[in-house]
Amino acid sequence: MVDSLVLDEALSIPSIIDKFNHIDNNPYQNIANLINQKKIKYVVTIARGTSDCAALYCSYLFAKHLGLPTYSMPPSIITLEESKFDFSEALVIVISQSGKSSDLVECEKKSRSMGAKTIIITNNDLSPIVNEANYFFNMFAGEERSVAATKTFTQTLLVLTKLIFICQGKKNINDDIKKLSESLLKDSINQWNENIIDNTINTGFIIGRGVGFALSNEISLKFKELSQEMIEPFSSAEVMHGPKSLIQNSFKLFILGMNDKSGLTVNQDISELKNYTNLLYQLTSDEKLKSEFYYLSNEILEFDSIILMSKFYPWIIRYTIKKGLNPDAPRYLTKVTQTF
Repeated sequence: MVDSLVLDEALSIPSIIDKFNHIDNNPYQNIANLINQKKIKYVVTIARGTSDCAALYCSYLFAKHLGLPTYSMPPSIITLEESKFDFSEALVIVISQSGKSSDLVECEKKSRSMGAKTIIITNNDLSPIVNEANYFFNMFAGEERSVAATKTFTQTLLVLTKLIFICQGKKNINDDIKKLSESLLKDSINQWNENIIDNTINTGFIIGRGVGFALSNEISLKFKELSQEMIEPFSSAEVMHGPKSLIQNSFKLFILGMNDKSGLTVNQDISELKNYTNLLYQLTSDEKLKSEFYYLSNEILEFDSIILMSKFYPWIIRYTIKKGLNPDAPRYLTKVTQTF
């Protein structure tokens, strides 16, 4: 077994979720009160990289479950363009694993000055934003030393999902999270096989829909930063509008099947595309498909995203190692990226 820091962190996801219920003291009810009292009319997310993939997930669930229009704001709109907004009825969610990116610090500060209620979701309780934002939500992932974020992504999904459930008045969410952690710990012995993918082909698509599209963005990012493969994310509703022209034999096609209403349409949306390539891989909880990328679905479908990513991260790291690359030192990358 090859020693790898990022692999150790990815494999720790089930135990981190197991600990989460015992230490989580985030102010979910404060946000629920704001939303339920109709003081929030829309949500803005601000993030970069993996955190922005979590923000995309957040956007979909806030709109779907809480009826709040949610927009992912490019930080440059605030930092470089210096645009002005009336954020008096906005909840601005800044997501940053490190909490140190200068553009995100500036965005939080200016959003608050424009009237927003601000949340910082970070894994760093020493971040300068923690004491400035209206609300601080801790990811509780433990120190993440690897350049490639893994456990902080799944913890962000967990924090956001719990927030949405509490806004909906769900009473037993902590019990549900406990059951999730027990299931993940039990299933952790069942790892995906890194040898089933042709590692000489470096181009392809990862196709999902709904929250599956948010996950597709993060999966694509990990293929790029770790294994140096151009696996592009697309919504199954969009790929038919032109990008499908790229598909041919020796082109990887990953199909991400989730179990919500949007996710269940994916196979139907792209049934035609399966005929165009000999490299088809399905990430699914459907046992009948007998896929090598099988994950065990949860009775709470919103948790499926966490389950799937807890399977994917160790796999992509082992796959990267098999390619002769070092996942602990992705080429050109650093832990904290400054873009302002």
